[in-house]
Amino acid sequence: MFTDGTNVIREVESKEELLAQIQSAIDPAKVRIWIFNTSEWINIAEFNKRFLPPIVSPVKKSEPVVEKKVEPKPSKKFISKSFLKKMIIGIIASAAIFLVYNFTKVTWRKGSPLTIMAARPLNTPPLDADSLIETIELLRGVKLDKITRTNLRIRNTWPDRIQLQLTADRDISREGSRFYNLEFSIDNSTGYNIDNAEVKLTTWKDDEVSSTDTVKFSNIGYAAPAKRKLEGLYSGDSISVAFSSIRSRVFNFCYSVDKKSNYGNYNDRWFCKE
Repeated sequence: MFTDGTNVIREVESKEELLAQIQSAIDPAKVRIWIFNTSEWINIAEFNKRFLPPIVSPVKKSEPVVEKKVEPKPSKKFISKSFLKKMIIGIIASAAIFLVYNFTKVTWRKGSPLTIMAARPLNTPPLDADSLIETIELLRGVKLDKITRTNLRIRNTWPDRIQLQLTADRDISREGSRFYNLEFSIDNSTGYNIDNAEVKLTTWKDDEVSSTDTVKFSNIGYAAPAKRKLEGLYSGDSISVAFSSIRSRVFNFCYSVDKKSNYGNYNDRWFCKE
């Protein structure tokens, strides 16, 4: 078999045909020959040495056969430089992404547990119940019975007798806080059962309401605080809790955060007949 270095391999049938191929080769230094029953490619010089008399030359008789030195292709250097450039750009890009990610990633750390007591409602200012009782008795000209006096006193001082508390765990970051494991507790010290109560949870962000949620209680006794848990994660700067409504038939009490009074007598504002 014969090749002149052009990636074309020809199979020749005779020595004469092989010599003709050698003579027609453009660059004898690139010629390679594979002799049947051998296991290697040989050049013209080796072929002449093995199979032709010394006087026979595969090229022009006046010129010796000289193998040309193969120079390294410049494209390889170009490829190496290009690869190095791309690698450097990739490293810089990866470093930039890493720095941006670490700068923008929110890192949370464990904060101290939170305990919040509900503030006194704005529509229920402090009131001197004894003074109110005296005024009513003076206007009516009769002495109020003990139960009426007790119920009137409870209705008008209920924020001191029905305490709402919220506890929560929290995590802190530069973005603010996140609250979880929320538990609401109502401590009823009126001495009467409360039929139902509705509690509103508010999450604040930048001094504005971010979200709200509602928790409902029913049949609240006075022997021990009533508790409810709220699942979920609440994110913001802070949270607050307040009563939305409270209802107890036993001492004629109806409170609503949306109303100034449930009945005509503004002094005894949370009295209801039902």
